[in-house]
Amino acid sequence: MLRNLFSKRKDNIGVQDSSRDLSLAESFDVIGALESDPVKESKEAQGQVHLLPDELYRGPASKLSVAVLGTCLAEGFVNAAVKGGHKADHYLMQSRAEDSVPQADWSQYDAVVVHLTLRQLSWSVSGRPDLFHTSHMTDGEYASALAVIKAQIQRMIGNINAAVGSAAPVFYFSFIEPPAAYQGVLLNNRRKSLHHFVRTLNDDLATMLEELPNAHYIEVNDLVRYHGDSVVSDAYQVHFTHAGVPDSREADQIYYSIMKRVVHAMSILRAEAPIKLIVTDLDNTLWTGILAEMDEIVPHEHYEGWPLGYAEALLEFKRRGGLLAISSKNDHEPTIDRFGKVWGTRLKIEDFCSVKINWEPKSKAIQEIMQETNLLPGNILFIDDNPREIEEVTRALPGVRALTGEPRMWRNVILYSPHTQVARISAESATRTEMIQAKQQRDELAEQMDRDSYLRSLELTVRFDEIGSIDHAKFARASELINKTNQFNTTGRRWSQADFETHLSQGGELIAASVADKFSDNGLVAVAAVKGRELIQMVMSCRVFGLGVENALVHKVQLMTSGEPLSVLFVSTGKNKACEAFLSHASFETDGDSVMLKRFIEHPAWIREGLPK
Repeated sequence: MLRNLFSKRKDNIGVQDSSRDLSLAESFDVIGALESDPVKESKEAQGQVHLLPDELYRGPASKLSVAVLGTCLAEGFVNAAVKGGHKADHYLMQSRAEDSVPQADWSQYDAVVVHLTLRQLSWSVSGRPDLFHTSHMTDGEYASALAVIKAQIQRMIGNINAAVGSAAPVFYFSFIEPPAAYQGVLLNNRRKSLHHFVRTLNDDLATMLEELPNAHYIEVNDLVRYHGDSVVSDAYQVHFTHAGVPDSREADQIYYSIMKRVVHAMSILRAEAPIKLIVTDLDNTLWTGILAEMDEIVPHEHYEGWPLGYAEALLEFKRRGGLLAISSKNDHEPTIDRFGKVWGTRLKIEDFCSVKINWEPKSKAIQEIMQETNLLPGNILFIDDNPREIEEVTRALPGVRALTGEPRMWRNVILYSPHTQVARISAESATRTEMIQAKQQRDELAEQMDRDSYLRSLELTVRFDEIGSIDHAKFARASELINKTNQFNTTGRRWSQADFETHLSQGGELIAASVADKFSDNGLVAVAAVKGRELIQMVMSCRVFGLGVENALVHKVQLMTSGEPLSVLFVSTGKNKACEAFLSHASFETDGDSVMLKRFIEHPAWIREGLPK
């Protein structure tokens, strides 16, 4: 028996209290797999490894408080969230543009989840309610139906986002896409079918949300496909536009997976313990076999299968802005030659910001890589097929996370772990490896001459942007830098979207510095959050440590305050010793609970202002 629209409620307004009628002890067997042990011998648990891996969490994932907006169809998700230990309040809301958004204090929630109902949206199309797609529509009628529903979705998004504002991030679930060949096996189901129609709506929904700062698209169709359409979709039992889930314990697994994806999405937004650098071994890790022992290297025998999938995942991590490095116990030059023979142009040694191929302990190699990239152990993932190497590194460098064991699973951890993902990909993401390589060139140059000559030889230029609203073109990168920087960060504070909006609406600004030198365009690398004569927070990328950018930024802030004494908030985090050293060197003075800068900081003579926009 199918659920009767998931137990329709008589009251058509208000909130469903997550503590009512549901015991937290009440759970399905899969809860243990989802919440504690992701590698159990069940398809559901394996699904967590493939699409929702937990390996990189340092402890249990956070339990969330979520508000769910949707019809009674959303109730299955609410029940699963509660049984998983989360707080979930269901606000009944129809999927019609004319319906108002329920009133609530959205700031009490970690997130707001929106479940749009395909069936109600389809009623806005003239013709047959629920079955509009069975008509012989002309191309114009088909396009018109799409436009009508798209406009309705757009109005609903506008209403919901206006109501929630920046109080909490808003997650919109994708529509479940119906089976593809229902029109007939030999007919063109990729055009003018409900399958194409819903896929197009999902494309449009994702595009609409991409433009909004506090709204996000949550894909569910890959989870549906993984668990199996015939198990978790009622499309084989009732009409296609119903887009529901059968009433069975097996089908409920999709709701647990969707809730876990929401948990992962929050981890990404919060930048919880992000991995910024992956260090990989080579033999039996980036390829199969020990190549130094081979008389002849036949490339495809060493990259085909899981190594190619692993390399694909590494390059996707790099595309997101992550860094790659190599640590291998081998002879350097012959190994570089073998690398090229195996991978050709598929994967290049230049894709790696640092390459350590020698016979030193790998912990020493990784320490050198950390110095080159100015990263902390907690931001590093080390992957090696040899568990003894894993033990040596993690013992010497506590905080480094590691993967070994079954190599076929590495790619899934890299692709789908929240710790290897980002909320937005900035322009700097595409060139981060080249920026680190440019830093290495600067470091080599610094060893060849005195400091003054070195700094002048870099031909440094800087451009300042005064960011006064979240609509500014540089806001996304500036907010990302504030929330990801650890070492040069005066307070360590992480800002929510609401924090930024409040700061900017109350007269505060973000002063951003973009820097270039003769080796590379480093992009936006420093930000100061300023309000009046108070420097609330200042962060700077490790790529430009010691080049005088921090002095140039403080000089800019002082110019904006007419040289008046500048109050600076400083909080020691244990990770921001670089800030402490700068403040001491710049003669900041302690004045009660704040740090005051009473002297004027000169703009560095070796940095020219006027970087092209």
